[in-house]
Amino acid sequence: MSLPVAIQNLQCTRGAFRLGPLSLDVAAGARIAIVGPSGSGKTTLLRCLAGLERPDHGTIRIGDALVDDDATHASPAERHLGLVFQDGGLWPHMTALQHLKFAAPGLSKQAAEELLARAGLADQTHQRPAQMSGGEAQRLGLVRALAPNPQVLLLDEPLRSVDVHQRDGLVLLVRTLCDERQVTSILVTHDRDEALALADYLAVMRAGQLVEQGPAIELLQRPRTAFTAAFLRGAACLAANRDGDGRVRTAFGTLAADTGEGDGDLRLVVFPGEVATTDDANAPAGRVLATLPADGDGLRVRVAIEDQIVIARADTAPTGTTAHLCLTGRPRLLPWSLPR
Repeated sequence: MSLPVAIQNLQCTRGAFRLGPLSLDVAAGARIAIVGPSGSGKTTLLRCLAGLERPDHGTIRIGDALVDDDATHASPAERHLGLVFQDGGLWPHMTALQHLKFAAPGLSKQAAEELLARAGLADQTHQRPAQMSGGEAQRLGLVRALAPNPQVLLLDEPLRSVDVHQRDGLVLLVRTLCDERQVTSILVTHDRDEALALADYLAVMRAGQLVEQGPAIELLQRPRTAFTAAFLRGAACLAANRDGDGRVRTAFGTLAADTGEGDGDLRLVVFPGEVATTDDANAPAGRVLATLPADGDGLRVRVAIEDQIVIARADTAPTGTTAHLCLTGRPRLLPWSLPR
């Protein structure tokens, strides 16, 4: 049985930016989010999958079909994908019902109306996009993409234009409809919360490369790179400089090199809550930026140290503009990124 999506050695150069080479397999029924900061290449990758960009090299297979290689480039219509844009990508002259009938000509009027009702659009059947709220337009974009029963659904930051109080409803709708229809979904986003709400598997990108990939819970609990820890968990990544004797100097002391992974650019990774204020005047100090209440007892103190911000736990508010800090857990050294 073929994978719904299989990407091998994909490369795509646009001006000074280069995507890849990268490879990614997506299992049937998976919910995967391709995440990374702006400029990491995730949107270029999505456009290559959708057929909106032609790669320079590599192969893309969707189901049993080879849709891209050095000699082949299937059109977007030939790929039989659903695509949900940031702004819905709706046609301004069409009503909600006409959107679904155009996207899936074989769909009966009753089935189209039932799908609109599932999306909370029963009273918007004859409305055009300009007459809808942002959330309603985004739900229409979703059901329009799903109406032809695609094997794979591509989502380009679908929650961006949706009000915060409407997001949970849209998340539930996406997951429910994809599960019912056994649709594989691929999301691209720079929003960690959006990724974790809509996907169970993550692929982290930086500078056109896949940094690491795996189940979301594993990448959150045990990231292999400092970049992933910073992007997904808001970890502070402090300088870690190797000595000639195999040890590593950090702001929180000298550590054995075997506590790190790999031989590349190491960082001391500190997750929120893994550092506390201390009365030890010899401990490293940082500039206090803000003091906030914590969940339960105590306080959270935002402290700038080196070029990073750490969230320190404290029993009482710092009295001055600086605070001394200590680690409350085992030091964690990680490479900034894995070797290619």
